[in-house]
Amino acid sequence: MHVSGQITPVNTVLAATLGGTVIFVCLVLFSILTAQFNADHWPTLPWFPIPVLAVVFSVMFFCDSRWDIGLRNTCNAPVPLIMAFAITSNIAAHSVWVLEKTWHGTVYAAPAGPDDVSFLFSATYWVAISIALSTASEFCFRGIMQSQLSRIMGVAATIAIVVLFNTISHPWESLWPRFFGVLAILFAWGWLRQISGSLKACILTHLAAVMIGDAIFWFTGPVAFGEYTNGHRLIVVLVAAVSLVLSIYLSQRIVLIKHRR
Repeated sequence: MHVSGQITPVNTVLAATLGGTVIFVCLVLFSILTAQFNADHWPTLPWFPIPVLAVVFSVMFFCDSRWDIGLRNTCNAPVPLIMAFAITSNIAAHSVWVLEKTWHGTVYAAPAGPDDVSFLFSATYWVAISIALSTASEFCFRGIMQSQLSRIMGVAATIAIVVLFNTISHPWESLWPRFFGVLAILFAWGWLRQISGSLKACILTHLAAVMIGDAIFWFTGPVAFGEYTNGHRLIVVLVAAVSLVLSIYLSQRIVLIKHRR
C-alpha cells in the first residue's frame, strides 16, 4: 500500500495482511449487525441490502482506486478456459470439504438467516449477504492482500499467507470440521486470481460457489455426512481426482497462453 516516504517490504506485508483482515472483519460485522437490526425491528421489510451493499461496494471501489487491487483488470487468458478452471478446481476443492465432513461425521444444513422473519426477508438475506460477504472476502484477501504481497514476494508465499489469513478469519467454532476443505477452496481461489489476473473472476466464482452450494443444501435438507458409506467416499475421491487433473491441465494451458502474449 502507498504511504509517504520509503516503503519497506515489512511495512507492505503488515499493511496488506492486517489492513485486508481488519477491513473484512469490519464489513462482515457491519453487514450482519445491520441485517439483524432490520430483522429485529422490521421483520417483514428487508431494507438492509441498500446500506450493506452500498458500503461494501463503495469500500471496494475506493480500495481499487487507491491501491489497484485488480478489479479493473481483464482476464489474461480466454474466458472459457478461466471458467473451466474455476469450475474444475472448485469441484476438486469442495470434494476435500465433503471428505473432511464425512471423517468428522458432520451434519450440515444450509446457513439460516435471522429468526421470525418473513419468507421475503429470508430470501433477501440469502442473496444480499451472499453478495456482500463474497465480494468483501475477495477484494480484501485476493484483492488488497494478494495484490500487494505479490509485488514483493513469490507466488507460493503470497498465496500461502493469503490463505492463512483468510482461513483464520472464519468463525473458529465451526472451522475445524472443515479446516482442510477451506484451505483447498481458498488455495483454488488464490491460484485463480494468479492465473486470471482479474479480481472479478474470483468474486464471481466465490459468489457462484456459495449460492449454488446453499441452494443444493436447501433442496436436500440437512446432510448427515457421517452416514456416507465407503462407496460414497470412493465416488467423491474419484470426482476429486478427475477434477484435480483437469484443473492442473487447464492451469498449464492458461499459463502457456499468458507466456505467449
